[in-house]
Amino acid sequence: MRKHHRGISLDGLSKYYDLMTPAERSKFRQTQIALSGVRSGERVLDVGCGTGALTIPARIAAGEAGAAAGIDIAPNMIATARQKAKKLGLDIDFRVASIDDLPYPDGHFNLVLSSLMFHHLPVAVKEKGLREIHRVLKPQGRFFLSDFMTPHPLTAALMFLLLIWMGSTRYQLFGKLPALIKSCGFSTPEAVAKGAFLTYYRITKA
Repeated sequence: MRKHHRGISLDGLSKYYDLMTPAERSKFRQTQIALSGVRSGERVLDVGCGTGALTIPARIAAGEAGAAAGIDIAPNMIATARQKAKKLGLDIDFRVASIDDLPYPDGHFNLVLSSLMFHHLPVAVKEKGLREIHRVLKPQGRFFLSDFMTPHPLTAALMFLLLIWMGSTRYQLFGKLPALIKSCGFSTPEAVAKGAFLTYYRITKA
């Protein structure tokens, strides 16, 4: 794992990434898709898509009339994602790009997804990334975010022990991200579910 000026790239782990994270058909991914509210015919963007484990089920949920794209700063992750999509016969626009400079026009997507990526981002990149997400969303478009946030009481001690050393994650553990999201032009984030470690937000472009 190497540090990147725009966050943390897991490019060196690309060969093993799918062994360490929930797969496309896992209950975890299906829960994320259900909570995100992907609708048939929608255009969906997955930021920090890794090997496409969330992008692929999102593309399937969007149906034949829909479309999906995924961006990541790790070239090897994108290469693996493209191979997986090709094997499944899915047309997905995977690109090497950073969240703070999205290569898409204004108002292009109905929904943007982010899963376990935001905690990697320096605060300045979080803000730039949020403004880019706001830009590429259609009016009343939605942003679905699942990540480490204010900890569940039962796991707070463990989460702080494991994650407090990272300034980018510490920012979220102390509950600061929702206010930043709102300051970037979104409605007040709605926490639709909270697990032992992750919080799931649905956010609307104001």
